[in-house]
Amino acid sequence: MVRRRKQEGREVDLAALVDILANMLFFLLATVTFLQLKTLNAAVPALTTGPVSTDKVVNVSIEIHPAGFTLKASGDAADKGIGAINVSKDITRKGDNHLDSKALTAELWDIKKQTPETKNIMIFPEEGTPFEEIVQTMDASREMPSILDPRKKVPLFTRPVLSELVAGADPAREMP
Repeated sequence: MVRRRKQEGREVDLAALVDILANMLFFLLATVTFLQLKTLNAAVPALTTGPVSTDKVVNVSIEIHPAGFTLKASGDAADKGIGAINVSKDITRKGDNHLDSKALTAELWDIKKQTPETKNIMIFPEEGTPFEEIVQTMDASREMPSILDPRKKVPLFTRPVLSELVAGADPAREMP
């Protein structure tokens, strides 16, 4: 009796495997959802609880109150012909109790014309101010429609700094 040696070099038929992979690839490509990445052009505001140093010659701030806005700007403009700027203006809410963002933007535009180098603005919302009003204030201070082409935007104060309005001494914050 003659024993045959087992064939050590058997061939594997890959045709069935290639057919299965081709079908899987077809269904994968048919069901895949391609990502569409979009960006939002928004600068994230800085958050602070202490004094803010802006390294600018004019400090501009907005306080958000239940009655409306208080806009303040003080300092020396870089243009020596303008001199010192000292603005303190209250902007009351509209009749429907909404903030008057257009009036705020107009006042900020007047300040920006005098100090085009100033980019920082400090926003102080009073405790309990709705988040929508804070965002509305940041939007009103960041840019405005162009006078020449209303479809385009003109930057105002592109670096908002969000802080808190301190009404009095808080014992929880006092250092030991």
